[in-house]
Amino acid sequence: MQLIPSLDLLQGRLVRLRHGDLKQATFYDFEPEEWVERLAEAGARRIHLVDLDGAFGKPRQGRFTDFPVRFPEIRFQMGGGLRDRRTVEEVLAQGFDAVVGTLAVENPTALAGLSRNHVVAALDLKGERIVTRGWQAPSATASVDVFKALLGLGFKRALVTDVSRDGTLEGPGLEAAAFVAKAGFQVQASGGLKAISDLQPLTGIPGVVGIISGKALMEGFVSLDDALTRAALEGGA
Repeated sequence: MQLIPSLDLLQGRLVRLRHGDLKQATFYDFEPEEWVERLAEAGARRIHLVDLDGAFGKPRQGRFTDFPVRFPEIRFQMGGGLRDRRTVEEVLAQGFDAVVGTLAVENPTALAGLSRNHVVAALDLKGERIVTRGWQAPSATASVDVFKALLGLGFKRALVTDVSRDGTLEGPGLEAAAFVAKAGFQVQASGGLKAISDLQPLTGIPGVVGIISGKALMEGFVSLDDALTRAALEGGA
């Protein structure tokens, strides 16, 4: 299993939201570049970036678009406001290893022809219902139908967020991760990591290949070095 540190950026600053709510935002004083350098030194090999300006429909920030070039040892995946194929292709052209987005949920055929290795479907769940648009809009399509459409196009990678747990440090959403993995996806589980001990139950879910953590790492609830080592021991990086 791979530990994937997450960086959420708003107006060029590192931030974490509770339940995806802008009114419950915690900003961090250190610079995004400083944190990426720390992650690289510790041995992180994949980082998840989220452009919250783009996610909430504001002008897209460009501060981190050169990260793939500046840190070639790291594979970056990027999400946030990737709502059409042209934007997805622009991000991939900047050197990002993968895009993460709800376009795969709202219009999966728009991604037909793209390498399945470069697309990670953002499956954000409230219970078993997918939500989109900054977690404000429930999907009109049943989850099982979304899964069927994505798998039919060959897209098997999914970032699964239990919205009720995101940014809460209440423990990972095991049920949400298992629900999507059982459908046949390779799951990156996101939301709620609070301790090293949270890694072990996730490794017991077939199909979970990674865990994403932001707040727990940045605030020191989980040691970055220990977490990367434990994740590697539990299944490889």
